[in-house]
Amino acid sequence: MDTAEQRFGKVDVLVNNAAIVLRKDIEETTSEDWDNIMDVNAKGVFLGTRAVIPAMRRAGGGSIINISSISGLVSIGPPAYIATKGAVRLFTKSTAIQYAAENIRANSIHPGAVDTDMRRGGLENQTAEEIQERLSQIPLGRVGTTEDISYGALLLASEESSFMTGSELVIDGGYTAK
Repeated sequence: MDTAEQRFGKVDVLVNNAAIVLRKDIEETTSEDWDNIMDVNAKGVFLGTRAVIPAMRRAGGGSIINISSISGLVSIGPPAYIATKGAVRLFTKSTAIQYAAENIRANSIHPGAVDTDMRRGGLENQTAEEIQERLSQIPLGRVGTTEDISYGALLLASEESSFMTGSELVIDGGYTAK
């Protein structure tokens, strides 16, 4: 934070966006697997948030944006991944309540299927028909792009969302609207 403050004058936006996926069912998941995915996906959000709070106080407020997933809203995906994204969702709400009086906002983004290396890794063993079936479940008929999610983060980072805290921005092409 010191380096960021020196370079940019203040820190008033943080996007916590590190994540891994563990494609195992509950019985296949070891304690080490669980700890690893929790460390990256949930503990990483906690550590980033804890580190930025003093800098945001000095800046007079700020916006914390935590990337969760639709898996944090509905049970879709591998169980350990779902657990981490649910943790991010509720940690965000807790942060929003705790720091609202200091003008520090916290919101979560819940992407659906987005064209990333992580998503492509989950499609490696699927047939073209299975991939098409998954795509047909998205009302807008396509997977998202990283730009689609970035625009949501840009909104939450801006003053246009100054009355939003503890909110969940779902960017999933309509998947969870069904």
